Amino acid sequence: MATPLTGQQIIDRFELYTDDTTDLSSDEELIVANDKLRLIYMEQPWEFLRRKKTGVVGSDGKITPPTDFDELMENYSEDPTISEPLLKVIFIGSQKSPYFVVPMGQRNANQYSNVCWVDPTDGKINFVQSPGAGTPYEYDYKTSPDDIAVGTSPALPPEYHPMVVFGMLIDEEIIKKSEKARSNMQDNAIQYQRYMKNLKLRDARFKLV
Repeated sequence: MATPLTGQQIIDRFELYTDDTTDLSSDEELIVANDKLRLIYMEQPWEFLRRKKTGVVGSDGKITPPTDFDELMENYSEDPTISEPLLKVIFIGSQKSPYFVVPMGQRNANQYSNVCWVDPTDGKINFVQSPGAGTPYEYDYKTSPDDIAVGTSPALPPEYHPMVVFGMLIDEEIIKKSEKARSNMQDNAIQYQRYMKNLKLRDARFKLV
């Protein structure tokens, strides 16, 4: 099993590849690492960032997402023969009745009452007809991980942590500071894309399990 890389180890590897010729400080290198890591997180709704959230509807009749909430994820299929979930729903009540998630602009266009949406004005999950305060719920969401620090590691699977380094190496603002990085730009880009392609294949396998 791969050993997770800390923020400091990612910086050390980056400096190794650039022969420590970059003009960036360690703090600036960490900022770049987090910028690249954030781009990876935003690439798609990764399964490794999927989390289950349970709770009860608030006193205002809405659901308040957790602080690390990024977006809802597909967790339901009306066809039991389809293994991959196709729809986003909020399971409501002890019977886990599915409330379908729709774009806010379509909230009044649906003929059913079991419809909900994420309101961008308050960031809460709203209902056409609230199931009532205290009603239990469950849903899946994509988490938005905290930035890494020198002593913490990315939320990526450990074997993919080196791709953050390659992402840093192909950054335009970094390449111009290092002749070696400039000459190796194509190789670094190939390595990064190799990691990304493999990560997407890994993610796809998790969806079909």
